Amino acid sequence: MKKLLGFILFAALIALAIWAFLHFKGFGGFGKDSGKSNKNDTSVSETTKPEETTTAEDKQLESAEITVSGNDYLYNNEKLTLDKLAAEISKLDKDAEITITSDDTAAKNTVDELTDKLEELGYNNFKKAEK
Repeated sequence: MKKLLGFILFAALIALAIWAFLHFKGFGGFGKDSGKSNKNDTSVSETTKPEETTTAEDKQLESAEITVSGNDYLYNNEKLTLDKLAAEISKLDKDAEITITSDDTAAKNTVDELTDKLEELGYNNFKKAEK
């Protein structure tokens, strides 16, 4: 009887040791927390570059919308002359997408002057859209 009780106690201790080892430490990658990283982990992790965020200012610099109404140029809710508009557009990247919107009152020569000026400045990525 003592041998049986000793054997059961010994088996229980072995089972408890195996359970504790697998539960807390893991055995060869097996265990409850084997996939999680520990706070005391001393392994070297990869560093990644932070993702670049695009703000409203960045989008504004990537594109511009110019409205031609009559003989006037409207850009950023301001009425500008062709020279002032050219100075504002020059701040943009040469690959910026420029949309020229003209209404029914827009003079054809005003739109043509604008497209000529854009080509002269090196902005070839523009498109005309009519309202």
